[in-house]
Amino acid sequence: MENRFTNMERRENLRGMSIALIGGIFWGLAGVFGQYLFEYKGTNARWLVSVRLIIAGLLLLSTVWIKQRDTFWKIWTRKRDVLTLLLFSVFGMAGCQLSYYTAVELSNAGTATVLQYTAPVMILAFEAVKDRRRPDNFEIAALIFALVGTFFLATHGNIQSMALSTDALIWGLMSAVMMAVYNLLPIRLMKEYGTFCVIGWGMFAGGIILSVFTHPWHVAGQWDLQAVGALAVVIVVGTVLSFSFYMEGVRMIGAAKASLLASAEPVTATIASVLMMHVAFAGMDLIGIIGILTAVLLLSAPGLKKAGR
Repeated sequence: MENRFTNMERRENLRGMSIALIGGIFWGLAGVFGQYLFEYKGTNARWLVSVRLIIAGLLLLSTVWIKQRDTFWKIWTRKRDVLTLLLFSVFGMAGCQLSYYTAVELSNAGTATVLQYTAPVMILAFEAVKDRRRPDNFEIAALIFALVGTFFLATHGNIQSMALSTDALIWGLMSAVMMAVYNLLPIRLMKEYGTFCVIGWGMFAGGIILSVFTHPWHVAGQWDLQAVGALAVVIVVGTVLSFSFYMEGVRMIGAAKASLLASAEPVTATIASVLMMHVAFAGMDLIGIIGILTAVLLLSAPGLKKAGR
């Protein structure tokens, strides 16, 4: 009987790991298909982000309406929560997506995604200052690897020149800052109202607010079957399904292991950029990518140890 339960637990653990991994892969594909729309269909980051947030937000909210109808509007009944939600919508959702896809537009999906993954190091720095504590050895090592990785991506090891455009670097690092906001700001709301409710309203409200400035009703780009298919991948696969898979993985195997597996996102974006968009990465780029991914792994290691996984 004990062996039977152990085997069931192992299968459940493997299933949870696979689901979280798929979520990370789907996230990585969203950036690459966005790059395809920019390079081959003439659209732009501002239009894409507005449309993505509104449609994905509506899709997520439809699941909330079906499963949590009693609490669907509750988040809008408390002034404090409304303010937090609007801040999350503007800076966490719209800000994160706009800065990320602008970095993709200015460079490529692989580079932009890797730069965005310096966010965990920024979160660690913020929490260390807030808690007035000295970072531990894992965190210090992660900070060093992240800084070195970013340096090699931006300069290819030559401090006197930039291998990456200044605008692409700024937007990529800005997306990391916004990703940190995305992770920290809605924690209290998600505990009270549920993750899908907060993310769904955050996406929808962020898209509506952004639309005031981007005017997505003025359709940008050349639209044919391939463009519609790429947009569907960005919205459905790269937003709704990716998030759903990841959160199910968190439920099954815990946040520590799921977040580690979600780091498949920059790996997927880099490989897909090479295979699908024919982006050429130099040796120095690969050193930078490995450095930032190593930082993510180092930050995940203590959490995995505490979780007993």
